[in-house]
Amino acid sequence: MRLNPEATFDTLFVAQRLQIGCATFSAPQLHLVGYLACLLSLYRRQPVTDWGYPFIGTELGAPFSPEIDTAVKELTERGFLSGSRERLQMTGVAEKQLAELRQLALNQERAECLQAACASTSVFSIGMVGSALSQEPELRRAQALPATRLLLEESAQVQLYTQFDALRQALSQRTNDLRLPAVVWLNALYRSSEPSAVVQ
Repeated sequence: MRLNPEATFDTLFVAQRLQIGCATFSAPQLHLVGYLACLLSLYRRQPVTDWGYPFIGTELGAPFSPEIDTAVKELTERGFLSGSRERLQMTGVAEKQLAELRQLALNQERAECLQAACASTSVFSIGMVGSALSQEPELRRAQALPATRLLLEESAQVQLYTQFDALRQALSQRTNDLRLPAVVWLNALYRSSEPSAVVQ
């Protein structure tokens, strides 16, 4: 089975960061953090096609990437990941492979997006990140429809670019560090998911 190189790198990168915080991680967590990293790429005004693979919104309001799913399966079969589909761990050979992939210039920019997305899980629990992202416009629409749908199509991108432009203005900073906008945006989304935020 052919592995998508971007999805494979992202899977290994996110797996390593999640494993630092917890001993193990789950496949859905890889999809979630990968999607957040993709959104942060959009925050940097990068075309969604540059990310290298798409995401689908599930009925549960969660992001899912067929390419990440394939990467998890193949990396497990090849001994880069160990454990069950429920809880996974990286192996030593995966750590070595990731170190080599990180040296490639083509992975530098995406690594910044991935790092900021992973850093958000040190501010919020992974469950809070999931709750926050479920309020993101695209995933909210996915919840409302009775079937899975492709995320980040053109109309959705316009809406997100508008949100991100407003966020940049609110932060009024020239920093290239994506951690601050990631945390501020997730916090706003999470607050909107709380019952008290719902208009009666």
